[in-house]
Amino acid sequence: MHSHKGFTLIELLVVIAIIAILAVVVVLTLNPAQLLAQSRDANRLSDLATLNSAINLYNTDQSGASTYSLGLSSTTYVSLSDSSSTCGDLGGNFTTGGYFTCASSANYRNASSTGWIPINFNAISAGSPISSLPVDPTNSTSSNLYYSYQTNGTTFRLVATPESQKYLASAAQNPTMFVAGSNTSLDGGNWVLVPGNSQFGTNNFYVMKYSAVCSDGNGNYLNDYNSGYQTYSNSNKPCTPANGRQISSLPGGWPIANISQTSAATYCASIGAHLITNNEWQTIAWNAENVASNWSGGTVGSGYVYSGHNDNAPANALPADPSDSNGYAGETNTGGNQKRILTLSNGSVIWDMAGNVWQWTNDTIQGQNEPYGGSPGFTWRQYTAITNWGTMTQQTAGPLNNTWSSTQGIGQIYSDGTSGNSTVYGFIRGGNWSAGGYAGVGALYLNTAPGGTAYYIGFRCAR
Repeated sequence: MHSHKGFTLIELLVVIAIIAILAVVVVLTLNPAQLLAQSRDANRLSDLATLNSAINLYNTDQSGASTYSLGLSSTTYVSLSDSSSTCGDLGGNFTTGGYFTCASSANYRNASSTGWIPINFNAISAGSPISSLPVDPTNSTSSNLYYSYQTNGTTFRLVATPESQKYLASAAQNPTMFVAGSNTSLDGGNWVLVPGNSQFGTNNFYVMKYSAVCSDGNGNYLNDYNSGYQTYSNSNKPCTPANGRQISSLPGGWPIANISQTSAATYCASIGAHLITNNEWQTIAWNAENVASNWSGGTVGSGYVYSGHNDNAPANALPADPSDSNGYAGETNTGGNQKRILTLSNGSVIWDMAGNVWQWTNDTIQGQNEPYGGSPGFTWRQYTAITNWGTMTQQTAGPLNNTWSSTQGIGQIYSDGTSGNSTVYGFIRGGNWSAGGYAGVGALYLNTAPGGTAYYIGFRCAR
């Protein structure tokens, strides 16, 4: 007679527990959420390549035809569907009609000019290379993930936003990785697209590529009423429609100065935009700090972040180079940290975020609530020296890496923190042409009331 000994209940439970532990380890190692995000990013790269190829084929086949059109140069087309052609029903950053264009849910994937890209691919002699327009795998405003298309009538640019850590790291080293087209630096004209950052509560938004200048409203900047420092002295003849003028984002012009935070906010509202917020500034700063080409050493954290015109040579503000080919335009320090352009992770180029003129943002704080290190009282401080952040946090204004300081070109903070100082001060960022080592994309000056003005303080708008 043979006996058959089976597993005991305890042995079975032990085996099941081991299997469960191994399963958890495998899941944690593989990180399925990141794998799915990587898969979507790979799909985005494929979609950009498909659209780029299709538009180039359309250009080759239809250029010169009476019906040829790449779309309007005054707008940015997005892959989101909306009942409003100006994306007004989507809310958020899509409420300033005229800057963004959406197609209806019934048409937005059409390849016959009624889709989100306004090109009639069916007009191609051999037929459309795509049956329907691809859209972002997530395609929503809440996730900040959607495609955009811009054109100046002859060239074009397509942009996607990565989401996985793997591709975000790759895009930091190669800013044009998720950009395609015949003109990858098009930037939608003189406003550039900034990828949103959930840490600052920002969706994708647009910001002036240059510090605000005064124009005649027809694309021509006005440089009269100079204050002596190549800044537009807004106190002599305000840049308002009543004076036949309006603020614009244009290269070549002198930055508007002698303007208060209050007036700057009003001026931005007059063109359907808003004065850039501190969270939007931080979104730009952290993005730029995480792009290798913005560092003198060629990798993130190596050397210093280029900090723009701040050495007082020459001793005034400088107009930007419209071609973006010379980031040292007007500078005497053409091989050092005075490079005036920063590149974002999506390939967008932005001028004078650090140096040239200080710039208002839309935030305020009481002096007693300002951060300080050591003893309270107005003085310049390194971010690494702050021991009491008041009502702020390191994230409010500090760099992406909390060990970076002005040595890495981040700039410094001028703050108070004295108990009982209830005076309200506006947030002024970046630095001016004589700020020296205090200037940087992270620099913050907290000693000017919202109604204050100075010949070295300007602004820029966002939308």
